Formats: sequence, C-alpha cells, structure tokens
Amino acid sequence: MKRAALLKLTQWLSPGYPVGAFSYSHGLEWAISQGEVSNPAQLCNWLTDILTHGAGRNDAIFLAHAYRADTPAILVELAELAVAFNPSKERLLETTAQGAAFAKVTRAVWPADLPDMPYPVAVGAAARQHELPLADTTALYLHAFVANLVSAAVRFMPLGQTDGQTVLSSMAGNIDQTAEAALEATLDDLGGCALRADMASMLHETLPTRIFRT
Repeated sequence: MKRAALLKLTQWLSPGYPVGAFSYSHGLEWAISQGEVSNPAQLCNWLTDILTHGAGRNDAIFLAHAYRADTPAILVELAELAVAFNPSKERLLETTAQGAAFAKVTRAVWPADLPDMPYPVAVGAAARQHELPLADTTALYLHAFVANLVSAAVRFMPLGQTDGQTVLSSMAGNIDQTAEAALEATLDDLGGCALRADMASMLHETLPTRIFRT
C-alpha cells in the first residue's frame, strides 16, 4: 500500500475521525453490566463471536460489495440490505448515524459523490472512489470496529489500558481471517449467529443508567 493511501485510511478509521464511534458499545455495555463480560478472557470471546459470526463479518462483506458496486443503483440496494440486517433499533442507529457522519466529513474534506449510507457501505464506496486497496480497507475497518469496543470496555468494566491493548492485539488473527474471507464472500453468505450480542443490543435500552448510546 502506498504511503498516501495508508495515511488516508488511517485518518478515516482513526478514533479522531468524527463519526461518533466512542459513543457506541454495540450492546457491550449491557453485557458488562450483567456480569457476562467481566475479564479479558470473556471480552476476547465476546469480540471474537461478534467479529466472526456477527456484525463484524457482515460489515466486512457489505464493505467489499460496496467497493465493487459499479452503479449508484447497486449501492442503494446494498444500503437498503445493510439497514435490513440490523436486529435492533440501537444497532440501526449505530450504523446509520456513523455512516452519515462519515459521508458528511469525507464529502467536505475530499469532495465526491458520497451519499449518506450505513457505515460499512459508505466506507467501501469511498475507498473505491479514492482508489484505496480493498483488502487493507477491510482489515483496517474491522480493526477500528474491534478497537472501539475494546475502548468501551476499558472505560466501563473497567479494564486496564495494558489489558485492553493485549486483548486488541490478540484479535489480530481473527481480524485478518474475517477480512480475507469477506473478499471472497457473496451476498448469500450474509448472516450470523452471535445471538447473545444481538439480544444485548435489544436489552441495552432498558438499562436505567447508560454511558453509551448502544
């Protein structure tokens, strides 16, 4: 990957890019509050399931197909499908709000035809417009996804900073495998079985006190 592409991807997927990722926990806040995730090993298991069997995997597939979309009509269909795949109101908020924020900022900094779309679809479409490498974009997107959840755990469990980085480092192999598999996947491969994480995203809104929006 050329250095200019690397720098652009790093900017897009860094915590500093204003998509509001810090305010979402993907239901993890509920799981922590119920004691289902209370140590680094449990956090690793939770993240692995989401990444390989849940929203992480689906997001990577949507990103790859958005990158390859040849017409605006195909992107619209992908965006509609990505919306339909959200199992809860909060998860829908998570992907649409971040996607809209990403598109807004990216349009302003690098003027381009990038409508508001669910987050992975918007990132995939933008990466194609800017001729960024698909494999690296997919892997870094998933890394940012996992890193944000680790950050949420560090703030709420609480989890020490070093333990958090250890967890994130241990996820590298799963991130790489999920990204590689997504490059070969069809839309028929979409689906998931991270049911506890889906339930957590539904139950999160019932918490009497919440730090995160999801």
